[in-house]
Amino acid sequence: LDGSWKLVYSSNGGSSAGKLGPFVGEVEQLIRLDTTDGDDYINYVRLGNGAVEGALTATWDVLSDETWEVKFETLEFKVLGVTLVEKDLNARGIWRMTYLDEDF
Repeated sequence: LDGSWKLVYSSNGGSSAGKLGPFVGEVEQLIRLDTTDGDDYINYVRLGNGAVEGALTATWDVLSDETWEVKFETLEFKVLGVTLVEKDLNARGIWRMTYLDEDF
């Protein structure tokens, strides 16, 4: 899973699936394994060719081959490259992977 992924389908109806208010943007999921600070994840949502960008950072604990407990750490919103909001988070969620190809 290490690398950058374009989200093409999700049953999630929230912002991590690209929905920001009434708008739907493109989603990039960056999964970085074995970094010096441990594994991490950044979910980017971009509108207007990147003029508006939201970034959610997280780490996780593996519960099973298909299930991770995700710990959300920060949320940042930028417009034209200028940070408007940046805040620390203390939230958790469950990430269930329903499809992985044979290379995983």
